[in-house]
Amino acid sequence: MEKALLKRTRDLIASRIGVLVREQDDELLRKVVAERVRALNLSGAEQYFHLLSSAADIRHEREALAIPLTAGETYFFRDSGLHALLLNSILPELLERRNTVRMLRIWCAACSTGEEAYSLAILLDELMADQSQWNIYILGTDINHSAIDKAQRGIYTEWSFRGMSDERRQRYFHRHKNTWVLDDAIRRRVSFLPGDLVADQFPDHASGLHEMDLILCRNTFIYMAPHVVSRIADKFTETLTEGGILITGHGELYAHHLGALRARVFPESIVYQKVIAPYCPPPQAPLTETLRPAPKRTAAAPSAIWKTSAPPPPPKQGVPEICKEMAGSEMHQAWQHANQGQRDQAAKSCEELIAKNPLVAEPHYLLALLTQERGDFAKAKELLKKVIYLDHSFVAAYLDLGDLYEREGDSMRAGKMRETARDLLKALPGDAQVKLYGASTVNAVLQYIEHLPSISK
Repeated sequence: MEKALLKRTRDLIASRIGVLVREQDDELLRKVVAERVRALNLSGAEQYFHLLSSAADIRHEREALAIPLTAGETYFFRDSGLHALLLNSILPELLERRNTVRMLRIWCAACSTGEEAYSLAILLDELMADQSQWNIYILGTDINHSAIDKAQRGIYTEWSFRGMSDERRQRYFHRHKNTWVLDDAIRRRVSFLPGDLVADQFPDHASGLHEMDLILCRNTFIYMAPHVVSRIADKFTETLTEGGILITGHGELYAHHLGALRARVFPESIVYQKVIAPYCPPPQAPLTETLRPAPKRTAAAPSAIWKTSAPPPPPKQGVPEICKEMAGSEMHQAWQHANQGQRDQAAKSCEELIAKNPLVAEPHYLLALLTQERGDFAKAKELLKKVIYLDHSFVAAYLDLGDLYEREGDSMRAGKMRETARDLLKALPGDAQVKLYGASTVNAVLQYIEHLPSISK
């Protein structure tokens, strides 16, 4: 398969199938196309390209390509931080809000073999002493029909329990030979259907995809072309009830138009809630940015390796520890104001902190996010550059500045910022948490960066 045809096929798959195939995955793409050529009895890759180009209905090919080109791996309670957030905050809040109607609707999109959907059912079982008075609907969908078949059976091997405690496994499963079988009471609480996020129309009452209180779609958008992500996010928003919550993987909606969704930040994760009166940015403005919470502790990272014209090094005198401690407490308050929608109060707190401690980077960073939300992107860039001036290891500032450059069409500078963030992260342990990214690990943020445009591979 010649290089030019390979590129055309990559571009076509991104536009029609919605899957973003990176250049480093070209060998995998060659193998996948060769398999499809054999399966369809075609003359070669060129004929397969024309089939994808001309066929009106390519739903079957979307499934055939999406499965090998994306990772469908999952397991029970895969993200301990997220499930703690669901158990302690999100689900109790939704149950309280829906208490008068006693109805809760949850959708696990791109659920693979069902572990995430069943994890939610287990969390609800632990939260609620009696569900008999409630109408609780949990739906899992996936483009992979074989995965849906396995999910419906509720039978799993040891590999699916890497994130589940032995206590939970003993309570909700029983062993059968070399497998574990889910308790029927939990299995019956979850429904599964095949579903194509790109091609299917939703909300859709016929399939039950409407008025959802909670939608989870994690680690799926990283494989999709940006225009497809935006389109699916809009459909998710329409499918949520007012006040409903969308949870994606880390950074998957970063720099996408959020419409009626508002970011809510918790130490464990960022979630998006549908609001009645969304903020409307100016026509040419970038999307509402995500505000991240301040961590309890900040781990030092190596100095950045500058790859483009950059600010001078930070002042050598540093910031006294007592100033850092004082700033940490007041900074936490500033983040709270921001995350509660009190933008003016948050900005005022940042400015007061900067007046007292001008060498602390974090208030400048939060102020940059607030400035972006107002649509003043030139000022936001100045603030982000100052953050990097004060703290060479501030990964979030590099990534945010890269996004602003990308929006301006300056792919070279965008790439340099993202590469610097990647270099900083690669010097850290893969399972370490990243400053201002909640429970996300270094490996998770690196995976996100590798799928960004303008990043050299």
